Amino acid sequence: MKLFVPSENCYIMFALGNVRCPQPSPNAGAVSRGTARPAEPFGDASKRHSRMTVNQRSVEITCTGVTQGGVMTGDLYVGQGGQRRDYAIELVASGLATVDQRKIDYGEAPKLLVDSQTAAQKNKLGIWSVKQVKKDEPKAVKTFEKADERLVDIQISEIRSGNHFFFRTVGDESAKVIDDSMKIFTEQNGTDGAPCEVKPGKIVAALFNDGSASSWFRAKVMETAAKGKVKVLFVDHGNTATVPAATHLRPLDVTLGTDQIPAAAKEAVLVLTKVRPLEDDDGIDAARMFQGTAWGKDLKARFHGEADGKVLVTLYDPADESTSINEKLTSDGLALLVKGEALYSVMDKAGKNDSLAKLMKDLKSAQEKARKSRKGIWIYGEIGDDDPETI
Repeated sequence: MKLFVPSENCYIMFALGNVRCPQPSPNAGAVSRGTARPAEPFGDASKRHSRMTVNQRSVEITCTGVTQGGVMTGDLYVGQGGQRRDYAIELVASGLATVDQRKIDYGEAPKLLVDSQTAAQKNKLGIWSVKQVKKDEPKAVKTFEKADERLVDIQISEIRSGNHFFFRTVGDESAKVIDDSMKIFTEQNGTDGAPCEVKPGKIVAALFNDGSASSWFRAKVMETAAKGKVKVLFVDHGNTATVPAATHLRPLDVTLGTDQIPAAAKEAVLVLTKVRPLEDDDGIDAARMFQGTAWGKDLKARFHGEADGKVLVTLYDPADESTSINEKLTSDGLALLVKGEALYSVMDKAGKNDSLAKLMKDLKSAQEKARKSRKGIWIYGEIGDDDPETI
């Protein structure tokens, strides 16, 4: 709201400090500039109620804070004497606003305000009368119970080893939604840290410099470290970092949680392959070859199922779809074909799958050529079934 303060002869921007109102329909200017945000249920009704209730009226405010953008925050009261009422409670009790979940989590939200929301929920008023749907439901990679022969365009966002990586689906609307939302989150909150719960598994906002500037990104707390630091996984990209909790973490808006907008990055492995760890020279070489072949490109991916939470993938460079990246690594002696129980498990999860059967045949041939030519892992000859690095 824009308020005029007669005693100071000035205007200020003001926002209610404990509640969030749904987004109304965008104005024509925002649409023309391409910055329009989609309207949310009861957003227009909430805005209309404010126009009818407080516009051009004398009100009282109590300021409790100010945002990085100079917006004053606090409580607003309408009416005089016995008619004086807390406007935030009026909005929440009518189902036209919700209490900021962070305020509830930290016990900062007034009890009367929380009780008003509980009553509105119980009576299914306003916002609570419609099913609480997930915002901008993504076209995410599904769990493949059986093999899926489709080729999907993906781009790798993080490489962990020669066959372990994170990827984002090209054209995935959820990725754009969360990227834009976190930019807005950064603009609204600045880059200062805030008190935040750091128990493992908690989704928070973590500060990261992507090369252009420091911004907030969604992150999952993995573990606590020494000297007040926390190891986090940036769920929309796949990279990890150990950051100071006091300066690099802050609570995430409830509307930006992974239960509302699932993680944009998916964890995957090159199916039917295994590489040596990065502590090994051959493991480093495999990761470098994988990076040189796949990083920064729009790749074609065929999904074959999931194992241990990782998508099983065959990758192709569009410039050469005749040979998969799985096969290229194997033919250079930097990856091995899985065998035994690992092989049976993959084939069982994928079900009847002609492409996977063909890939297995191609990998066997590629591995045999690498073995005979003493490439990569095979440089010293047979590695033997008892070799601890043998699959």
